[in-house]
Amino acid sequence: MLPTKADPIRVALNRVTFGARDLDVATVQASGWPAWVTDQLAPPVGDDPNLAAFLANQTLHIEYTAGTGTQGSWAAVKEDRPLNYLNADPAVLWNIGGQAGVTIASNERLRISQELAAATWIRNTHSHYQLREFMTDFWHNHFNIGKVENALATALLPVYDRAAIRPNVFGNFRALLEANATSSSMLIYLDNWVSTATTPNENYGSEIMELHTLGGAAYYGTASGTLPTGINGTTVGFTDADVVQASRAMSGWTIQYGQRGASTALPNNGLFIYNAAQHNTQAGTLLGIDISKLTGSMAQGRKFLDMIAYHPATATFICTKLAKRIFGDTPPQSVIDRAVAMWNNTQLATDQIGQVLHSILLDGDEIMTAPIIKVRRPYERIIALARTTDMVVNASTVMTSVLDPLNDGLFAWQAPNGRPDTNAYWLATGATIATWNLLLQVPYYPEIKTSLAMETPLSAAATATGVVEYWVERMVGMELSASAMNMLISDQATSVGVPSLLKSNSAVIIESAYRRLISLIATAEEFSLR
Repeated sequence: MLPTKADPIRVALNRVTFGARDLDVATVQASGWPAWVTDQLAPPVGDDPNLAAFLANQTLHIEYTAGTGTQGSWAAVKEDRPLNYLNADPAVLWNIGGQAGVTIASNERLRISQELAAATWIRNTHSHYQLREFMTDFWHNHFNIGKVENALATALLPVYDRAAIRPNVFGNFRALLEANATSSSMLIYLDNWVSTATTPNENYGSEIMELHTLGGAAYYGTASGTLPTGINGTTVGFTDADVVQASRAMSGWTIQYGQRGASTALPNNGLFIYNAAQHNTQAGTLLGIDISKLTGSMAQGRKFLDMIAYHPATATFICTKLAKRIFGDTPPQSVIDRAVAMWNNTQLATDQIGQVLHSILLDGDEIMTAPIIKVRRPYERIIALARTTDMVVNASTVMTSVLDPLNDGLFAWQAPNGRPDTNAYWLATGATIATWNLLLQVPYYPEIKTSLAMETPLSAAATATGVVEYWVERMVGMELSASAMNMLISDQATSVGVPSLLKSNSAVIIESAYRRLISLIATAEEFSLR
């Protein structure tokens, strides 16, 4: 008999991973939840050794004919190539982004996105450090960059992922904020690279306050006069006037694209630089603080980052957003309060975010006891299907765009606000049907390998009830609704079910039948929640 309720450990794991496997549950049962959290919060600098070796052996096919661009030509290419662009020098990626279709085949620019998407699917599926993958996904959406906005920004996204986001997911938020503010992809995406001394661009100054730190609730529009100040001396929120001042403070934070520097032309390599020639010197009072006397390189911008990183509104905005990511639309207030307190108490700690997570996951029992209401996004359901059935996910070019129609692919959400994190958005009829179709297709991708027949005990495979219960327990950990269980068992009792096909069919046909079964289970309501 299947359990009527999921094991609390499985519930906790599902909330902060891309899908709890039986092995994960057994590991935590043996070592304890605190030990698992402690291990997850102390990952190696890069990928764990097994994952790093797996990625190093991955290849993607690339093929295009010889051609001529507007200023040069290129030879034909037909090869299975390693994922070389993941760790390529930023200048190399910048050159491809700018020269695609000019002196380099456009396929090479697309290849950069294909490699990053494939690596993300693989990491999310196979990484031992699932909490890091979960938080990488969270921060990528929080500091969102849409991949079609600018080809140069998109070409540099592997650098953004490996240098700005991943090393800082458990670190200090102020450091993460500056890593974003100096990221070439972000500077291009939100237009700060073209901000000049005479015409400071207000886009980044607005978004960094509304989306990255203080939050929309702290925006007071065109409010005149001086807003009240808070405990740290800054105003309680920001106005349009603050956006103007922020744009001045952040001007000069740019990239090298061949523009004029202080005395000579700068290189054209896409690397971050503070260019004093592009800095507007007229910044005055920003968030209630006079920054006009700060004249050192980047001094005004860094003071601005200090103010918004340490602002009480930032703590509330981000901790609430994180609690919703873990628990759903109505997270326990106790979790939010605990997270905000820890955030404010560890503002200068190098592991500030890690300590906040530690508090959320270990200083209360909500992670195991709160109602299971959070809906998995389509991408999360695909990766959970792979993880809970022990699929081997290899690199595929389809990973770049297969979820784009649902706005859930990597960098597929084009606006800077990031994709919605509410149940209603992902439960819309169109999204649900499209997700079901994907769940039925993904196990058949040639790059995704399964051995479902070998993993299923013969005693379970012999009957329709047995095979359904075995895989429901593996994937969900508890029984589905009576209607769902009856539908699955009735389906498996037919000629297309596993027990019937086991009698006289090839291994390929039998494996295909198992893939169909797990896909059907993945469409169940219980699997859609985490």
